[in-house]
Amino acid sequence: MGSSKTHLANKIPVVDSATRIAVAFSGGLDSTVLLHSTVAAYGPGHVIALHVNHGLQDIADDWVMHCAHVADTFEVAFDFRLINWPSGVGELSNLEAQAREVRYEALTQMCEQQGVTDLLLGHHQDDQAETVLLQLLRGAGLPGLSGMAAQRGIERTDIRVWRPFIDLSRKDLESYAKEYHLQWIEDPSNQDDHFTRNFIRLRIMPILEKVQPQLRKNLSRTASHMADAQYLLDQLADIDLNVMTTEEGLDIVYLTALRFEDMARANNALRRWIFLQGLSMPSEERLTSWWTDLEQLKDMADHQLQWVHSGKHLRIWRQKLSVSDPSITLGRWDFIKIDDDSDELGLAMDVYQLAVAQESIQEKVRSGGEKIRIHPKQSRKTLKKIFQELNVPPWQRTARILCLDDEVLAVAGVGLHVDLLTQYGPRVKPVFIKEIAH
Repeated sequence: MGSSKTHLANKIPVVDSATRIAVAFSGGLDSTVLLHSTVAAYGPGHVIALHVNHGLQDIADDWVMHCAHVADTFEVAFDFRLINWPSGVGELSNLEAQAREVRYEALTQMCEQQGVTDLLLGHHQDDQAETVLLQLLRGAGLPGLSGMAAQRGIERTDIRVWRPFIDLSRKDLESYAKEYHLQWIEDPSNQDDHFTRNFIRLRIMPILEKVQPQLRKNLSRTASHMADAQYLLDQLADIDLNVMTTEEGLDIVYLTALRFEDMARANNALRRWIFLQGLSMPSEERLTSWWTDLEQLKDMADHQLQWVHSGKHLRIWRQKLSVSDPSITLGRWDFIKIDDDSDELGLAMDVYQLAVAQESIQEKVRSGGEKIRIHPKQSRKTLKKIFQELNVPPWQRTARILCLDDEVLAVAGVGLHVDLLTQYGPRVKPVFIKEIAH
């Protein structure tokens, strides 16, 4: 009786026992076995169950109650999130992918709020096989055919995701659940073959298994081989990127030279660079169109090229490819009092107060020709000249300008006009406080 429990408990990753470990708990077979075996490995005080209620079915609230009850029975902490979908969600295309995305976002938020850095998911070998077959039907490359990783990090967080059951079959989990008399719920949507993954599991897999009984195990092994191959390609790409990556971005001269020598290697390097920027993989068609655009540039030093991909702007300027956020930069000007014992330059308090009373301090839109002297030992220069000297890309030159009467007082991200400032007496300093609106 104890051997099965010990076997699965040994699958649970060894993490810092001083912190709790989180289990993504849907209430189904996989996550119920995962929660039970994690408690066996760590004890209930070190485990928290996290549930995401998608709210897409009438019985979704009952699942929350079920999961809360199981967590209470196992004596572990419990937290959940309700997804607020827009109206007409049932008509959204690719609902499976969108549900998966919001589920991971909710789990990440709960982990961060709970101070958890290790998140366990219950995916098993059967899930892996379905994923590989699904990606194969979509014409995916190595990243897709690598399936789900046994371990990975979540970008821009300290959270690690683990799939300890990825090499176990569903039958293994069923045997465990029956041995320990575990109760779980079945999602009726899993029988709806209108969803692609369900169609593969319910219709395609049984037919293929008649030809190859070891299909699920073989596909899972294929995913492992593909992951190894992708790892080697990433290593090669990192070697290539090492000589073409600068602080300003990816050097297009090196990249295009590599393409003329070896197109596959250049594509591999570009895809790797895109991945390292936190962007989704471009399709083959999109990658081809990018190379076509590059071929049409006669002098890349004097041209600008922009692509929109994965919600970001990819721009080429001065032979460097960089990623920028299309979000609009908003904000406000504020005036901060400078300490009397400081020698920092600022606008004299009496000048500031008079300007406020007369409403002569105003923000203006850049029209061209504005001049400013940002350092006492420098001459006045136009903003255009300053931007050029600072190597500021053209798309970042729409600066927020604060004027005192007809004189430029301050330029956000550039500096203050020293001719209007003093080093003595009560004074204030204009500061632009940025806010990002998507």
